[in-house]
Amino acid sequence: MEELNDSNSAEAQEEPLLEDDGGHAQDEETSDERQGAAQASPAAELPDEQLRSIMEVLLLVSDRPLSVTKIQEVIEGLSKKRIYEVIEQVRTHFSDNGFPFQVREVANGYLLSTLPEYSHWVRVFYAPKLRTSKLSQAALETLAVIAYKQPITRAEVEAIRGVNIDSTLRTLLEKRLVEIVGYKDVIGKPATYGTTNDFLLQFGLKALSDLPSIEELREMNTGS
Repeated sequence: MEELNDSNSAEAQEEPLLEDDGGHAQDEETSDERQGAAQASPAAELPDEQLRSIMEVLLLVSDRPLSVTKIQEVIEGLSKKRIYEVIEQVRTHFSDNGFPFQVREVANGYLLSTLPEYSHWVRVFYAPKLRTSKLSQAALETLAVIAYKQPITRAEVEAIRGVNIDSTLRTLLEKRLVEIVGYKDVIGKPATYGTTNDFLLQFGLKALSDLPSIEELREMNTGS
């Protein structure tokens, strides 16, 4: 009987320890929940400096122009108006502190890029890649026709250029500078082509409306 009493006494002493462990685990879970809630604070509650830092990080890690829609997916609850304000704060922060970066609006989004005065060093760094990815004169001429006449069929481009563009068009498609945007409502339903967001990004354009007009191109060509 004494052994049984001793055993029961030992079990009674162990039970509070189990309760303590459970309570400790609950404390840890509560702490983790509080930490997670703090990290996921509504965007409206974040201070300006923290929002600006978050935007700078997103611009840094994004390898594509960062759209307003994508920003709202990451920073939930942030209005478009507030996004524009934070972008301007980032630009001001870079400018006031002499950073060699700028935020450009290209291809329907925002892109972090170096300032023009550092372009020489960037070209030297990327020289091998630039040599292999450079477009031929034929490709540039075909791309220009598509950019200004889109949507346009292959036959229409060939009529303007006066040459077969099969291989050139294939190159532009592979480089994702042009894409099929529809089909013309005529016999045979030929595909029509237009430029892509990659085209805007490649040439640093915010939108197609930023393309120089034909008259401006003529003036540049004649030097007037």
